[in-house]
Amino acid sequence: MEGIDILPVEFVLSNGIEFTGDVCYSGVYGQEVFNKPLDEGGIPISGILYERYKNGSLAYYAYYKNGMSDGDNVNYYESGKVTSFQQMSNGVISGKKITWFENGNIKSKEEYKYGFCVTYRQWSEAGELVTEKTEPSEFDKKMIEKYNKRAKKLEGK
Repeated sequence: MEGIDILPVEFVLSNGIEFTGDVCYSGVYGQEVFNKPLDEGGIPISGILYERYKNGSLAYYAYYKNGMSDGDNVNYYESGKVTSFQQMSNGVISGKKITWFENGNIKSKEEYKYGFCVTYRQWSEAGELVTEKTEPSEFDKKMIEKYNKRAKKLEGK
């Protein structure tokens, strides 16, 4: 699918950590995923985390690093078909995001940097282009420039 790599469901189920039991959101802002509550000695999860629908089919999987979503994040319809793919970096969408209708047609293609939408295209279920954003807004450009500068400073340390 368009230069993206979606893991086989069997691989996710046998190599991932199911978001169940003691696995929970915790941390200072409640946005990190831990193997158990922080106040019970929980540690941040690194690896593939997944959840299932009540029927047992895979609802999503996501890569986590030190408790934060970092890497590919794939969501599924209950039927087992892929509904979306997005790339995350330290808990923020940064890179491609693609969504599909359940019939397999592309619903949208988006590109993000530091959580800000750079480009966006959305289609109808019949495949007609409905909406298009070809460049970031002025606000988004300023914020991306700000974060680019910050990233360069951090790389220099």
